[in-house]
Amino acid sequence: MSLYKELAPFVEYIHSIRKLESYLSFDMKFPVKWSIPKSLVDEGQLVGFEADNQNLKGISFVTPISESDVSKSLTRIAKIIKLNKEKELKEKLFKQTVEQLKSTFEKTDLDKLKNLYFDFDHGDETPELDVDLDDTDNDIEDEQDGQGTVGDTEE
Repeated sequence: MSLYKELAPFVEYIHSIRKLESYLSFDMKFPVKWSIPKSLVDEGQLVGFEADNQNLKGISFVTPISESDVSKSLTRIAKIIKLNKEKELKEKLFKQTVEQLKSTFEKTDLDKLKNLYFDFDHGDETPELDVDLDDTDNDIEDEQDGQGTVGDTEE
């Protein structure tokens, strides 16, 4: 596999890659609000550095120079990026959904709102919300596929 293919998933966050005696340092710049789960890093593997932008934090991932250690570090960096991007998307989706619900509550009759429910297929760890809240007649109808539905029950 080429070096480019290894680095492509997170090239936009790379500040530099350095050799330090028998170690490689992957110097990354991440948004300051991003977190790094302790489960993804070994003690002594991370070293902070000053980023030139207030909105970014500099983190060096230091790893011994070996195929397996470098591969593990790149995998960990990719997971950190994926987790934080997913978290950002979930926050954005949450804000959009709250705004849509707010609009729905303002425009919908109280009796219909009393029957509003959320139903997720709990068999999947990552449920997908399959809902279009931009309904022009302000009615939210059940989806027939049984996944991630939002709707009012009809009795």
